[in-house]
Amino acid sequence: MKKVAVVCCLLIISLCFAQKPAKGAVKKVAPAKPVAAKPAALQKNEWDELDVTFVALIDALVKSDLRAFTALSLKEVDCIDCVGKPEFNDEGFFVGADVFYLNIAKNFSLSPVYKALSTRGYTFDKITIKNFRPRVLPRNYEGDLVLYEAWVPTYLVNELSKGHKGTSHGFQFIKTGGKFKFYGLTSIP
Repeated sequence: MKKVAVVCCLLIISLCFAQKPAKGAVKKVAPAKPVAAKPAALQKNEWDELDVTFVALIDALVKSDLRAFTALSLKEVDCIDCVGKPEFNDEGFFVGADVFYLNIAKNFSLSPVYKALSTRGYTFDKITIKNFRPRVLPRNYEGDLVLYEAWVPTYLVNELSKGHKGTSHGFQFIKTGGKFKFYGLTSIP
């Protein structure tokens, strides 16, 4: 037993000395100067801002708070899933934010989208549509259309029925004036 303890001690000691570099083997190098000399201002992550806006939008739908919903939305929103006859043209299916609210907010917490959102969560994505400017964008919106999306996997493959490819819903937002505004709701496939 003593021999095992001695061998273990020697092994540990040899490992400790093996970790130390030999004298003169370490070359001292002056620390590199930072590339950017200007201190970067701390900015809140864009995705965190989108998350706050998305959660507030969902909260407005769950609580049936039309005022909060319209404050977070454009005046007209793209809604392919809205009932009725939304105005369709090359720009999309646009309806007034209040019409969207009437279609989607009623019993939202019982909807498949909300149930999937509460159990499966959501993911973010960002797409740019070049040379596309629908009439619903604010006048101060510049450049190509950039959509920030919160995707909810509403139905997984074969969940709704055998052979069903699954469905996801995307809540789309634009950033204007430093704030996110709800742009519309889309779904795939």
